Amino acid sequence: MGASKATKSIGEDLLAALTQTEIACLLNSLFQGLPSQQLEKSLADLSPDTQQTVRQILAPPKSGASKQARQDIPVSLAKLAQTWSEQWQEWNAIVWEASEEEGKYIEQEHHWEQPYFDNYAFAEDLDKVAEKMRSLLPVAFENGFTPNTGFAPALLEAESQIVCGIPDWMELTEGLGLEVHVTYCLLQWEWLAAQAQQRDAFQFAQRIRQVESDFSQISLDDNTLIDFLCGLPQVDQRCILTGLTNEKETPRWKRVLANTYSPWHLFYMEAINQFTPERYLDNLRATISQKWRNGLPVIEDLLANNNYAESLTVIQETLTALLQSKRGGKSWTPEASLLVTIVGSSYYGEEFIDDEKTLLSYFQQTAEGLEQTERVNVLKIQQIAFDHCFDWRTMFQAFADIPIAEQTHQALFQSWRNQIIQRATPHSLTPFSSRQSSEPGWLHWLIESIADAQKGAPWFQQQITEWIGDLFGDRRDLGDDYDLFRLLTKDLQVIQAEKRLSYPTFYKVVIRMSELSAPDDASRQAYLQEFAPDDLWRQVMDYWKTHLHHFIPDPKSAHKSDYTQHARWMAAMKELAPTSYQTLLAQWHTDHARRSNLWKAMKKAGL
Repeated sequence: MGASKATKSIGEDLLAALTQTEIACLLNSLFQGLPSQQLEKSLADLSPDTQQTVRQILAPPKSGASKQARQDIPVSLAKLAQTWSEQWQEWNAIVWEASEEEGKYIEQEHHWEQPYFDNYAFAEDLDKVAEKMRSLLPVAFENGFTPNTGFAPALLEAESQIVCGIPDWMELTEGLGLEVHVTYCLLQWEWLAAQAQQRDAFQFAQRIRQVESDFSQISLDDNTLIDFLCGLPQVDQRCILTGLTNEKETPRWKRVLANTYSPWHLFYMEAINQFTPERYLDNLRATISQKWRNGLPVIEDLLANNNYAESLTVIQETLTALLQSKRGGKSWTPEASLLVTIVGSSYYGEEFIDDEKTLLSYFQQTAEGLEQTERVNVLKIQQIAFDHCFDWRTMFQAFADIPIAEQTHQALFQSWRNQIIQRATPHSLTPFSSRQSSEPGWLHWLIESIADAQKGAPWFQQQITEWIGDLFGDRRDLGDDYDLFRLLTKDLQVIQAEKRLSYPTFYKVVIRMSELSAPDDASRQAYLQEFAPDDLWRQVMDYWKTHLHHFIPDPKSAHKSDYTQHARWMAAMKELAPTSYQTLLAQWHTDHARRSNLWKAMKKAGL
């Protein structure tokens, strides 16, 4: 007994006196010269697990053993328990910091803004600890390492501490969303507990739902929950599926299984598809109103079975769900307008563009099966519009070649034309006036002259020439025509490639070329070049040279004596109309002689 105390004292003294490296060197020296009998005698005083760990470390590597295997050094249960305890200390330190009213997770972007709790930083820090815990979790559960109560109680305690610790007025508006590793650790611990207590897989699922209900702010990571459930043995997934089917109308399960975005619903549907596929489509159809894309597999199956009448019914249900937020529940038919103008197009980077095109394709197949020739042709135009909405030549060809009723033709063509004009027309953030033009505008005339062979280029040339001649020269009266005229100037500048460098400041400041971009630029400009009068560029530039001085911002309207824009516009006019520039400059010298900041801005602009 005395020898044991002495040995313990020496060991503690060595730990206190030497570094880890020095102790490692000492042990290397002792073990190299220690006879095997003496080694066995020394090991006899240790616990069986410690003896086994030391013997495994001291055993010479087997011949042919991989380098990786030699690097996997055994670790004693005591050491693992110590590591587990240290990781929980890290966890608790993070929770304590999060519950502090002025802790590291209280953020304030600007001094005039209210502080807020940075739930993302908190969840990220906690997840880093949980990532280290994952590999230890099974052995910690099996051997009852301290603490051994699991992650659900720890998270409930953390939630309580944070809610009570932060100021009363600071709301956790986005909750406390857990990340991957914390969610996995909670699920894995509860799964091991269920197995140890001989509870089945559905009882495990019930326990997880209860944990979720107990949380007021915390939420699990959806993808991790789905992956965990789908990673269980098939017999356990079947068990959960059976339980969910039997209990789906109970208060605990009804809401989450009815919500198409819930991870439980997604697992439920995946399990049905895998184990009882004959039920899958019926269950999927019931969710179309929540998630329109769920109609696609249903329609596909109906088409495969030539059930065109029912396919049409499901298509209508799917379209209603798709357009619910865009048309407020109003019905839509393919003869009324182009679907692409309602839901967008690939130009907008829509997430579901391919699914929308698939729905139209199914619609066309259904119409063919029902022998609805007119609708088939309409849906051909609808699909072409999805791929080529901003390709004028392709769209004009589709409208000309595909036979449809005149009324339908007018409705679809007008739908396309309005979309083109809306996307191409620029809109100033600060328009010169609120006056709206009483005429359609040159974009409308260009499209009309292309579509109507009897009008053609001569009619367009007459319309646009009269329009320019009638344009107001006062910015207060120009209204909507101002932005249309900017667009026309920009298009002509692109067409007149050899003249691009004539007035660079004018194009940058007045026309603002970088702001004028639409997906149909190339098509529009090609037709404009073909249909415009030969002197259109000269007409446009003559207008600007004559009237630009009316558009120069008045120094009296400067905000906080900032005259930067005034100087830039003057530079543009000096470049385009130097005589008008000199006249206005002389007037400014008289009217604004005391505006020192104006003249500083003019000097800075080189004027």
